[in-house]
Amino acid sequence: MMLSWILSPIGRWLSLVGAVFAALGIAWLKGRAAGNAAWETRRQAAKTKAITTSSEIRHEVQNDSDVALDRRIDRWMRD
Repeated sequence: MMLSWILSPIGRWLSLVGAVFAALGIAWLKGRAAGNAAWETRRQAAKTKAITTSSEIRHEVQNDSDVALDRRIDRWMRD
């Protein structure tokens, strides 16, 4: 009985539709996982860049003289 259902035209079409939906679902899940991995890579790169920039600025500020720091602050201050 099961074999006759699979061999019927309606059963074949239903099987084909099910296979197409399964393939689309798998492709969607793989694409989503790849997108998440790419986003995580970009986020990690941005974090590394921010840490590097922050440490460079801290180093510059710690090693500058008071006069140089006053000049830097004056650029950003509004009177």
